[in-house]
Amino acid sequence: MEIPKRFADQPAWPSIDGRKSRTAIFSIFFLHGCIFGTWSSLVPTIKARLSIPDSQFGWSLFMIVAGSLFAMLASRSLITRFGSKQVVRVSAPLLLATVVLASFTNAPNLFPLVLLMLGLAGNFMDVAMNAQAVEAERLSQKALMSTFHAMWSLGGLTGAASGGLLVKFAGSSLGALIAALLLSILFVANQSKLLAARPREGATAARPISPKWLLVVAGVLAGVCMSTDAAVRDWGPLYLTGHFALDFSFSGLGYAAFASSMAICRLAGDRFRTLVGEKQLLAISTGLVIVGLSIVAFAKIVPVALFGFVLLGIGVSNIFPTLLSMAGRRGDASNIVVVFATGYIVALAAAPSFGILAEATALSNIYLLLAVMFLLAGTAFVRVASRF
Repeated sequence: MEIPKRFADQPAWPSIDGRKSRTAIFSIFFLHGCIFGTWSSLVPTIKARLSIPDSQFGWSLFMIVAGSLFAMLASRSLITRFGSKQVVRVSAPLLLATVVLASFTNAPNLFPLVLLMLGLAGNFMDVAMNAQAVEAERLSQKALMSTFHAMWSLGGLTGAASGGLLVKFAGSSLGALIAALLLSILFVANQSKLLAARPREGATAARPISPKWLLVVAGVLAGVCMSTDAAVRDWGPLYLTGHFALDFSFSGLGYAAFASSMAICRLAGDRFRTLVGEKQLLAISTGLVIVGLSIVAFAKIVPVALFGFVLLGIGVSNIFPTLLSMAGRRGDASNIVVVFATGYIVALAAAPSFGILAEATALSNIYLLLAVMFLLAGTAFVRVASRF
């Protein structure tokens, strides 16, 4: 794998051992995933407490994506000015606090504002930790991106599983507070070991910056991946508790199945990408995603639906990390930002359509819509992947 020589966030690792820094980045990815896994387990009880229809809930979830998009537009400037380490150190506590606030919110009119803040904090942290990952990959001179994202998936699995238990035995609000306190300990223990960014003068890009249209095509596929994760995280619990009448304490099973299979495959993703090549990996992964989504949509019993979520996690696992690696390899931070921003625009457009589609037809059709989106976006990107 060719490692780029320049990124907007250029650390020199002046005083912290590289191995410790990589471990700290792993922990931050785990933390971010765990927060959103916990959020997934809280969704059914929060929706039940607010007593709002699917369409209104869908528009509320739209605010997460809206906040994420706004954060995306501002993240490059913040990271350039303050460094990705400082952005993580501010956004992570804010994200933890917002999840707790969402679990205590009883007013339907206030709920979208809380979710807007959730999207803002979540995406600031997301972009900053990926900036850390890109630089760690560059400095180590080997592929690491899928492994970093594997830790995110393990965090999602942990958050979904433990969150369900906390909801059952402590309730959603107290459970969210307990989870936030435990995750705060992990954050405090590792945040000081993150890479301290310092710009390097005179550095030049290893390869020319990609044409923007190529990055946009990559961003569309990234956006479908984001939409899929949101559909499993936010709508999966409602699908399982509504369509299959599962108890609320088991609402996180779909996301847990999705996140666990994703994590396992991401642990081997860097090796697999090196073995078969990026274009072949993306083609295989897209096919698996489409099959998994179809199984989830047409499942009649819970075990079949969970198998679909597992297959979906396997397919999605290495698409997004590969896209980021390909974009980061081709130039400076603007490439990463274009992919992220395009992705969030796609996710922004998809979020409210899920709620409208669910209320007008059935929740299962959300997954059929995603299958069509993956077919179109995946085919388009595989055709141009060799241009990166």
